[in-house]
Amino acid sequence: MAGWLLIDDEPASGAWNMAVDEFLLKRAENEGGAPVLRLYSFRPPAITIGYHQDAERAIDMAAAAADRLDVVRRITGGRALLHDGELTYSVTAPLGPPFGKGLADTFLAIAGVIVSALRCAGVTAETGGARHGSGESAMSSPCLVSTSRHEITAGGKKISGSAQRRTGRAFIQHGSILLRGGSEGIEHYLRGEWRGLAGIITTVETETGDPGKEGELRGHIVNRFGERFGGEPEELALSKTDLAAIEGTAAEKAAEFFAGKAER
Repeated sequence: MAGWLLIDDEPASGAWNMAVDEFLLKRAENEGGAPVLRLYSFRPPAITIGYHQDAERAIDMAAAAADRLDVVRRITGGRALLHDGELTYSVTAPLGPPFGKGLADTFLAIAGVIVSALRCAGVTAETGGARHGSGESAMSSPCLVSTSRHEITAGGKKISGSAQRRTGRAFIQHGSILLRGGSEGIEHYLRGEWRGLAGIITTVETETGDPGKEGELRGHIVNRFGERFGGEPEELALSKTDLAAIEGTAAEKAAEFFAGKAER
């Protein structure tokens, strides 16, 4: 059996992307097996909200609908994100080695891979920072406001955030790496006044001056993941049965808040 598996995906809708990640967590929970690294992006841009977040209180749904943005619930926690101009990853695996004993160990192990990949791409990245915001008001704030010790900064500004969900036997961690401007636009769809996000985040393009780093960064993540967790990957090909299950979940997710499209 391969040491780990890779899905290097094409851009897809928010509903489809979240349905694939949910499928991979169920697969790890039910079948175990090798860790899966998935790299993907969103087309068109979409808003995702945390698993426990009250979408109606956090998001101006009319504004999102007017701009044809789907709003989709993630399987992980955290707060609202606009997925635009980013590279997204997920890591799904049974609990335990090689990802450490607990949530913090897993966060830091995966963050180490992302930091190393960003540095290979020319970004002076590091983990760390103080968490900002707590309580009910924080739950309606944008996820980009928060910087925990598990998340990644460059020049003191957030460049990548992540969230994790753990079940009895498996976990999924997914995160966003800001390639270029776009994600700060979440402030236009949040209830309340949230301005100035552009001043507390940065992007790969800003840090390197190169707008075309996505392909290179994907390669660095795969290489660094292999160095850390087990050599060359085997591609994970989803079966027709798998894809049908994902399609059903994607349709449910697209329809949770208002009519949306679940097609890839």
